[in-house]
Amino acid sequence: MGRDEQPIRPETRALDAFIQATVDRLLDSGTAGAQGDDSLLFLGNWHDAMPRLIFQDPVLQPVDTRIWGVIKIAAAGTGPTAFPTYKQIAKTANVGSEATVARSMAILRAIRWLTLFARVRDGQGRFRGNVYALHDEPLPLADTLHLDQVYLQFLNQCLEHAHAQVRKISEAVLGTIEDDARAGRVVTEPANSLDRRLASLHTLQGDAQHSRFFSLSADRLQKLKSEIEPHPLQNLKLDPLQKNLKSVRSSSCYINKTTTTTPTTGSDENQPDNATVDSTRSLSFPDNLKPDERLLARMYVKNAPEPLRQDVLDELAGRLRAARKKGEPIANPIGYLTQLCKAAAGGAFKLTSLGLQVQQARKQEAHLKRMDERARERAASHLQELLDRRRREET
Repeated sequence: MGRDEQPIRPETRALDAFIQATVDRLLDSGTAGAQGDDSLLFLGNWHDAMPRLIFQDPVLQPVDTRIWGVIKIAAAGTGPTAFPTYKQIAKTANVGSEATVARSMAILRAIRWLTLFARVRDGQGRFRGNVYALHDEPLPLADTLHLDQVYLQFLNQCLEHAHAQVRKISEAVLGTIEDDARAGRVVTEPANSLDRRLASLHTLQGDAQHSRFFSLSADRLQKLKSEIEPHPLQNLKLDPLQKNLKSVRSSSCYINKTTTTTPTTGSDENQPDNATVDSTRSLSFPDNLKPDERLLARMYVKNAPEPLRQDVLDELAGRLRAARKKGEPIANPIGYLTQLCKAAAGGAFKLTSLGLQVQQARKQEAHLKRMDERARERAASHLQELLDRRRREET
């Protein structure tokens, strides 16, 4: 190197290699037209817009916000992109384990910053992947119930999660939905975006009278904040609540769980044993309700007097069935149920012929089931008598 010759910086060499690689791609593409195709390089630092609310969320901890940001960076572009693996997220976010990523993603999904749209399977039933969406503010519940049709089941499963924070947040979100149902608010109806944002602003300003932060009511939020201990970002790699990754992945609400949920019909033997079930366990629900609609129906039917609850559900089933036969299905069964419950609570409810047909069919089915059970019991008893007689004869 001559005395006047300046050394080339490593950054410049890297840039030269980057430019040469771009030239090579143009040469190899074979798509250049008569005038050729120009290329453009941006040589500055990339800047990503992040919503202010994600940093102000009173429930999220720094690690949750950071993991949301890492996923946001991976979602750059206008079309679908590959979702980063837990290992990639953990490395980019500088967190201690994939279990921490799983916990944060469960929380983000629970309070609706992240939505699981679909679990994709091919024609042979083999799992091919999940379709997620990331939001710049928590998605309204009505939209979530439409796009993620197992969202309420997910929340119920998270009540048994290995991590206490996930359990508490899921319980608070479910409690908020139950509070809304008890107050007669139809959560399946579209929400007013301006009202939601104003309520969140009141919350951030400490106005307890009007506060509600998207998925959490004021009371539930206050209770939740008093229960959750701070978890500083700098302590992530020494997280004392870290769980063995295998145990987290086997827990019932692991975010990438690929098992399918079979909708239950009629009776309620397969429903989770928690606050959304209690006094409604013995009731028979319309068999064409979706699983999450069934969970909501359990909440709303409590607004009707207990002696009328089954009649209200029979009437709903009859109306749903009649509307479907006409080719005009009821778009919002929960909203319809809400009105029936209000009528029952006000003494204005009457079981129509549609509901009576459902009631009679249900009672007939229960009668036949009891007869079948008795017949099996008699057959089993008769068989046992024959076996006992044979043993006595042999001895």
